[in-house]
Amino acid sequence: MVALSPVLLFLCAACVPVHGSFSTPVHGVQASGHYYSYQRQETAPCRALSDETRETIEDSNGDLSVSGREVPNFGTWNPFRLAVLKLGMTELRYTSPLNYEKRDGLYKCANCGANLFDSSGKYDSGSGWPSFWRTSDGSVSLFREWDGRIECRCQNCSGHLGHVFPDGPRRSDLATAVLEGIPETDLKVGNAENISSRLPRYCMNGASLRFEPTED
Repeated sequence: MVALSPVLLFLCAACVPVHGSFSTPVHGVQASGHYYSYQRQETAPCRALSDETRETIEDSNGDLSVSGREVPNFGTWNPFRLAVLKLGMTELRYTSPLNYEKRDGLYKCANCGANLFDSSGKYDSGSGWPSFWRTSDGSVSLFREWDGRIECRCQNCSGHLGHVFPDGPRRSDLATAVLEGIPETDLKVGNAENISSRLPRYCMNGASLRFEPTED
């Protein structure tokens, strides 16, 4: 296997548009086992970096900053983040620090800074990737891939995040009050009236997210 240099990987990710040529946008997705029904929907195009990025410098996380200030809406130059967000690559399991993150806070898109998940919806799935049973405010778009899996993308910039599966925690494992705030755009799994039915498992790449802890 030929190893790609970080420079070559960056050039590929920067020149190639967000992947998804073999996926179909979905809306109001419902899952029964591993079969999904879907409807087509329009999605926002990937946003290009503005001229202001010419004055940017790269911080220790590989994200962009201007005059020492973090600018979450201008993306990232980190080659690994770009490989995940734009090329749809998957990080190795158990390698992301966010898989072990226990603090309260928000999980934002590493490309545009949009709020995607929060700590109240995070749980340990044992999969090796940061997992959530709900989105933060319905800001995750769903696409059905050629192999039947449901891909998750940032609704704001179309960056690849990971996939969602119908094998999340059971409703009986969570408080009833917590279940009432699930966004309508989230994947519908099982029967909501059945307390033993499962919730979705949003299996995310840690490289596609940036964690912002809640200030005390």
